[in-house]
Amino acid sequence: MAADGEAVRGFILQITYSIERGQAIVELYGVLETGESFLVRDRREKPAFYVEEAQAEAAARLGARLGPAPGAGSEGQGEDDARHSMEGRLLRKVELGLPSDAPPLRDRLIQAGIRCYEADVRFAMRYLMQRGLRASLAISTPFGARQAPARTKAPRGGIDRLFVDPELAPAHFRPARLKILSIDIETDPQHERLLSIALYGSGAAEVLLVKPEGSAPLGIKDAVVLPNERACLQYFCERVRELAPDVLTGWNFIDFDLRVLERIARRVRVRLELGRSREVMRLRPSRSPSGGLDAFVPGRVVVDGIQLLRGAFVMMESWSLGFVSRQVLGEGKLFEGHDRVGQILDAYENDPQALVDYNLQDARLVLEILDKLHLIDLAVERSLLTGLPIDRVSGSIAAFDFLYMSELAKRRLVAPSIGQNDAQEDELSNLGGYVLEPAPGLWRNVWVCDFKSLYPSLIRTFQIDPLGFLEAAKSSEPALVAPNAARFSRRPGILPGLLDDLFPRREEAKKAGDSVASQAIKILMNSFYGVLGTSASRFYQPAIAGAITAWGRELLLWSKARIESWGFRVLYGDTDSLFILSDEEDPATAEGRGRELVARLNQELQVHIEATWQVESKLELEYEKLYTRLLLLSNRGPQGGGARKKYAGLVGAGETAKVELTGLEAVRRDWTLLAKDVQRELYDRLFRERDVQIYLRQVVKDLRAGLLDDKLVYTKALRKSLAEYTATTPPHVAAARKQSGKPGRLITYVMTSAGAEPLAERRHPLDHEHYVQKQIRPVAEPVLGVLGLDFDMVVGDAVQLSLF
Repeated sequence: MAADGEAVRGFILQITYSIERGQAIVELYGVLETGESFLVRDRREKPAFYVEEAQAEAAARLGARLGPAPGAGSEGQGEDDARHSMEGRLLRKVELGLPSDAPPLRDRLIQAGIRCYEADVRFAMRYLMQRGLRASLAISTPFGARQAPARTKAPRGGIDRLFVDPELAPAHFRPARLKILSIDIETDPQHERLLSIALYGSGAAEVLLVKPEGSAPLGIKDAVVLPNERACLQYFCERVRELAPDVLTGWNFIDFDLRVLERIARRVRVRLELGRSREVMRLRPSRSPSGGLDAFVPGRVVVDGIQLLRGAFVMMESWSLGFVSRQVLGEGKLFEGHDRVGQILDAYENDPQALVDYNLQDARLVLEILDKLHLIDLAVERSLLTGLPIDRVSGSIAAFDFLYMSELAKRRLVAPSIGQNDAQEDELSNLGGYVLEPAPGLWRNVWVCDFKSLYPSLIRTFQIDPLGFLEAAKSSEPALVAPNAARFSRRPGILPGLLDDLFPRREEAKKAGDSVASQAIKILMNSFYGVLGTSASRFYQPAIAGAITAWGRELLLWSKARIESWGFRVLYGDTDSLFILSDEEDPATAEGRGRELVARLNQELQVHIEATWQVESKLELEYEKLYTRLLLLSNRGPQGGGARKKYAGLVGAGETAKVELTGLEAVRRDWTLLAKDVQRELYDRLFRERDVQIYLRQVVKDLRAGLLDDKLVYTKALRKSLAEYTATTPPHVAAARKQSGKPGRLITYVMTSAGAEPLAERRHPLDHEHYVQKQIRPVAEPVLGVLGLDFDMVVGDAVQLSLF
């Protein structure tokens, strides 16, 4: 236990506040380097936001309680010293009694034409921003501060260490391993009656099974049998507190498991006290664009396995636990198929051990997926980078806000509230990434090179920065002028500075083999451009986003022209990449010359940027790969020309060569497995100069004979409720309307002689001809076209007339 004044390092799990005696108290829950849990309670922070000094009296007349008037240009050290907006306007603090007082006052002021600054920033998050803290911190207790005694077993799952009004400072600390508990529930088909709760992790591997006395068989392995739902939920709460996990997780955990548990708990009158205080778990609508619910459990992070997967940009054709576990672990659920609900109920009534095994395996699979993909480790790393708690790290706007506003605070500057900046749209605001016209055809030995982290590198090179943009508008100093006419100060900017720090850290992580840290930094850096280009951001400025893409276009076109001046042909280009015909027959020779070309281009690019804009280039072109064969497709239809963002290539040579498909049906979820398999096989045969006609003819024959029926399932998501589909009725909607019971978001269906029908409730024979024409023909014709072949002739549906 640290003595007074001695610092101990910790990692923040949860950032919140409580209200006591009419006062807001910041609360930071987390884990210490000793492995103990901690709670920081700080009573010194006061909720506030800012208005312009010129509008302060008008704000006061509308009920704003103003802080002391700052002296013009004062440079003191106190909290109430002068603050300015990013445009340089002098600001006055508006003091609030409680954080909840901010929204109604803010809205009233805005309606009256009074501009508000940082009036939408969460109270507890501002606390960290103002102190330059992120997720890792050092806590010290100077003389007079209170610290709770250490406890070996905290009562009711409470905290081990309590710090009241301590001194906090930034620190470098990464928890070795958080304690994670995976939870999964089973219910009746209507989700009204609780059957069991599985707990896996943090030292547990058990199922709480609801079986009334007298109906519970003896000797069920890995089970705690409880007589009713009330007893089960009470034991569940006690067990969670006893296990004392840092993270609670599951699959579709918040929107299903916790929502159902909360509803049942209300019915049986049980308080779901799952946290490190006596406070009941709370569910509330999420602020994220994806909607759904957020869960608040004091002192513990609640994360959903699906959201962790999506937030890490792991792409899956389906987000079901069974599919993801098969892809990641090579292991599926114990109960599969479309009557899984019936299997669960039957097992509960007739074979409780089977239900226990099934329930526990689901909980285990979630934890093993997270572990295999390092998703919790990645969330921790992103939290350390952005300051956001690990259940919020996928919010790119929130991450940008935290980092940028923390830097503004050091400069005694205040950001606008969302929607309160002076963003202006024009035709050059955001031109988008530039795509060169493809040269359709089958090509041999094509170099692919791309700019390493193009948009972040442009930001670093040209000092692209929200504050620098505003400073350039009011300064007479020479500015950096983008191709879209946006102007930026040549002084070092906040955003370029953040990236200057992140770039070498990523390189160090890559060299050290730390793929988690490298991925976390990459995700963060790549998010910056998108934040500047979305109106949901307080730093939204279309001209800034447009400057990034305009410089990207200019340098891509300059690079293309330079390469062509050396006698090479650029076949295609997209935003940050160029496809160059090598004119070499031997792949090994082509590889060497490609690397030489990229090195030469980098040298000339640096000279060009320094000569044109008088800045040091931070851009770097990388040699990515050699396509030994590359097919650039033509557009279907009368418009002709090359198809953008659609191509297929062969990387490598011999048996180890791999086919890569971009923008084609095989990489899309809403095409059947049959179409995907056929497309990949056809391109592989094309590139390796193997027969395609015999193969394709046999596939169509097998399809019509019903030998490939297991590959004919479509999967497509409902984007809105069934009632909202009025203008048209897509096949998946038609299938969903034929489904008994309420359909889920993902619809699996097949095409039959009576149209689309849900897979689990098909009543008519499959329409095999539909699949020939709508799945096989579209993926085959681009390959056949290269070979000068006709689909109907190849599969035997047309007869060629002979003149003899």
